[in-house]
Amino acid sequence: MNLRVALLLCILIQLPGKSQENCFFKTKDDTTICFPAEVKLWVSGSNLDEVKWFGNNINTDDTLNQIKAIVNKTTTFYVTNRITDTTNLILNGDFELGDQDFTGEYWASCLNGSMPQGSYCVNNKSNIYWPSWQACSDHTETGIGNMYITDGAIVPDEQIWCQTVKVEQETDYSLSAWITPILNLNNAQLQFTINNQRIGEVFEAKPIECEWNEFFQIWNSRLNTSAEICITNQNTASNGNDFAMDDISFKQVCYKEDSVKVTVIEPVNFSINKDTTICPGDAFIVKADTTYDTDFSYTWNTSESTSNIEVSDIGEYILTIEHPSGCSGSDTLLVEAIDNPTSLLGNDTTVCLSIMKGLPLIPGEAKWTVWDTPSTQEITNNILAKEIGWYNVTLFNGSNCFISDRIEIKDFCSTELFLPNSFTPNDDGYNDTFGAQSVETYSYKLNIFNRNGKIIFESNKLSDRWDGKGTHQGIYVYKIDYKIINRDTGVLYDQQKVGTVTLLR
Repeated sequence: MNLRVALLLCILIQLPGKSQENCFFKTKDDTTICFPAEVKLWVSGSNLDEVKWFGNNINTDDTLNQIKAIVNKTTTFYVTNRITDTTNLILNGDFELGDQDFTGEYWASCLNGSMPQGSYCVNNKSNIYWPSWQACSDHTETGIGNMYITDGAIVPDEQIWCQTVKVEQETDYSLSAWITPILNLNNAQLQFTINNQRIGEVFEAKPIECEWNEFFQIWNSRLNTSAEICITNQNTASNGNDFAMDDISFKQVCYKEDSVKVTVIEPVNFSINKDTTICPGDAFIVKADTTYDTDFSYTWNTSESTSNIEVSDIGEYILTIEHPSGCSGSDTLLVEAIDNPTSLLGNDTTVCLSIMKGLPLIPGEAKWTVWDTPSTQEITNNILAKEIGWYNVTLFNGSNCFISDRIEIKDFCSTELFLPNSFTPNDDGYNDTFGAQSVETYSYKLNIFNRNGKIIFESNKLSDRWDGKGTHQGIYVYKIDYKIINRDTGVLYDQQKVGTVTLLR
């Protein structure tokens, strides 16, 4: 955060000593990281007497000018610096003079083993009043100095310590006190006031016996010339509520607070369209499957900077989405060309439609097929031709990948045998078997040969047709021996047909 917009709590105090010095400092600017990481935070300045950092996951001493912290989500860290005057306005704040220079509603009782609730004793030992109390040392003298020791009262809002001091108008002061539980049970909840006005929230020390915790607040005197400082215990529990207090301080202070915001950008993970094939010239839209806010920029390797683009050429398309901090992600789309379809429609043909009940027309594989027949137009793959005429077909693999073909169907029926030149044994009900078709015949023998000349199918009936099972797609030779009546003479004569048939799968 820029220093000018930080919370300024420092007013230079016009008294001799360090309180007149400048306590301003500079912090690391707000920063952004692309994923959870350890970051370094720092302050710099000429008078960094008491630096204190506040925030989650600080893994170094939080009173150093430079610290490290693990940041796994966007976090604001606060840092303070204070330069306090050497003069403590509180008399006997460390209690080394004993039980004097303060007032309160608690009463003094130093009876070993039986301190009553609502009483206190100024002493250097804490474990002599009740057997369950811990032996805590005072805050500064490591066991030899005095401290205020009390068994909290069950009466609310009783003053446990008060003192009035003179202050200068429009001056900042720091109020500080150190508290520790001496029995971790229903710990004290202390409210500090100055001139009957609350200073800070209710303070409760960490629930660790003999570990000293500091209460600290800044107070500005405004137009006041005196400050009545009081401490009350808001906890009225009769069981526990036992603590020690030491080193109460009230000094002129220069104080500064600032903050550093560390923003964690979520991983820029996204996908654009899957690799695909198109007909060159056919257009489609390419875009990311995840939407990012307006802070992010979109950059394509085609130099476009929109969130989506229209693609109509083959090639590689790369999208990079980037945050102003530099956090980014990218994905690639490969577009390849589709081949033009191939027509398998075949040559013009003549059939006996009355015998065949229609001729299946199979044009080949394509994404979609458009037919223009003698009586209709339709979009379908295969059709059954039931009338004579021209059948036009267009096979599409894309708007710009297509092929057109046509076939003429003629009708002719006689007592002669009719044999198709191909069949498709795919069980679709159309042209699934091969054999002769005729209005009439007297004898009939069909042989099918493979490329090695071996007979792979035999039939003596028109109705017994070759279904192609167990054979591969290809061209096969057939021979048919049959007898047929000459319509003109009525004489029965032998005939033979030899040819090829194409098996299509």
